[in-house]
Amino acid sequence: MSRQSDIDFEAFSFAEVVKLPPQYHVFDLTSGAMDMPPNFTYGVGKYNEHRPDIYSSPLFAGERDYHIGIDIFAPQHTEIHNFYDGVVYQRAYNGEALDYGYTLVLKYELNNTPLYALFGHLSKASYHNNPPGKIVAKGEQFAWMGPPEENGGWPAHLHLQLCYECPSRCDMPGVVNKADLEAALRLYPDPQKVLGKLY
Repeated sequence: MSRQSDIDFEAFSFAEVVKLPPQYHVFDLTSGAMDMPPNFTYGVGKYNEHRPDIYSSPLFAGERDYHIGIDIFAPQHTEIHNFYDGVVYQRAYNGEALDYGYTLVLKYELNNTPLYALFGHLSKASYHNNPPGKIVAKGEQFAWMGPPEENGGWPAHLHLQLCYECPSRCDMPGVVNKADLEAALRLYPDPQKVLGKLY
């Protein structure tokens, strides 16, 4: 497994993944309310946030509720750009209720160290346009946020999750239980390392 110290994220310049407006809503999902305020169109959901009332599907076994990615909320079909030069490593449709829906995992090399990023809750077109092995340049628009019927049944948003280990399939646990949280935070670093500070 790669270690966080292997990658000096501050030595790199990353492109914007979603073009956010100057003002957007920062959600507090510790209370379970995933409603966008009427005066906002864009929003951000936090990394390492305890969300006890969000994950009601049996998929989460009633106890996985610590979020270890970043959510960016925007209108469906909002464009998604690559933060750095990478290659499509895996693609899948994770179709269970409240799963990721259409999903991509991209692979990067930073300081000669592999880094993987999961882009979840995408559109069907994002899947079909990105076969494994496709090279995606830094800043290139390559995917779109999916509507609920394609993204697992969620309000339109991107779930971005980083990982130091090569995933065995096109999936990562976007939420973990409390017992696994410490290890998960080491394996899945804060996506703000590539997104920049969002909150």
